[in-house]
Amino acid sequence: MRNAPRPRIARLSLPSLLLAMAAGPAWAAPAQGPVTALWFALGFSLALVAALALAWRILSERMIPRAAWLPFASTSLVVLGLGAWLAGRWPLLGLALALPLVAWGLLLVRELLGRMRRLLEERDHARAEAKRVQQSSERDALTGVLNRGAWRGRLEQLASDTREAQPSRPLSVLFFDIDLFKLINDSLGHNVGDDCLKAVASTVAAELRGGDILGRMGGEEFAVALPGARRVNAIAVGERIRMAVQQHCQVVGEEVVELTVSIGVAEYLGEAEPLDALVDRADRAMYVAKDSGRNMVVASEGSLGPN
Repeated sequence: MRNAPRPRIARLSLPSLLLAMAAGPAWAAPAQGPVTALWFALGFSLALVAALALAWRILSERMIPRAAWLPFASTSLVVLGLGAWLAGRWPLLGLALALPLVAWGLLLVRELLGRMRRLLEERDHARAEAKRVQQSSERDALTGVLNRGAWRGRLEQLASDTREAQPSRPLSVLFFDIDLFKLINDSLGHNVGDDCLKAVASTVAAELRGGDILGRMGGEEFAVALPGARRVNAIAVGERIRMAVQQHCQVVGEEVVELTVSIGVAEYLGEAEPLDALVDRADRAMYVAKDSGRNMVVASEGSLGPN
């Protein structure tokens, strides 16, 4: 028959017993300074042994290897026996043995604390690095906004939050691109084109709220997810973006470019509408804006609430 595992309290009782054995003679000893100091030092040493044993039991070998504290534990038991014999004869000699033992134990505790601090720093550094790598993989290298995949992931989460909210929250999407961008690239060069993309991304980001999600879909196309915005609100945001680009992106670097954007708006129709359909409606509205003369906002028909 398999033996039942010993309760955790039983495993922890040995250090407590050793500490009581060390402290017991101190209670019975005469009130002599050297003897009291000797038993205090020995009891303190055994308390450190118990603390190190408990730390090793709970933590991993990486944190506190057994080989680091077993010699100290063995020496503490030996000095305990010597101390019991020396207490009634030469307490000062026993104290001279016990004090270095206390110092040794404190050094081991200090080393343990140092290991813990280093491991915590390594953990925090690893987490920060993982977060940096994740953010880097989600960002468009040129403009710094979310790339297409990351933006779509955020949109899916917003749509899920919208469906689960009681009452349900509105959600709208803007699609826009830079008017006549190919002409800028061909006439002024790709470096100027890159500067235009960065200028537009920065200008649009400055016009958004904290919860709005801006992403680059590719080329000169961008998208914005607007949680909590109905169609009429999204149209207002689109107009604000359009005017900001027209005002702040007339000159990029040393080139006069007079950038404008065409914007399409669509409000999410809820669970009945696939996200691909929502994105497609915003995209088609954007092309209607371009075909209607550019530098304007066009909203797709359909919304869940009053316009």
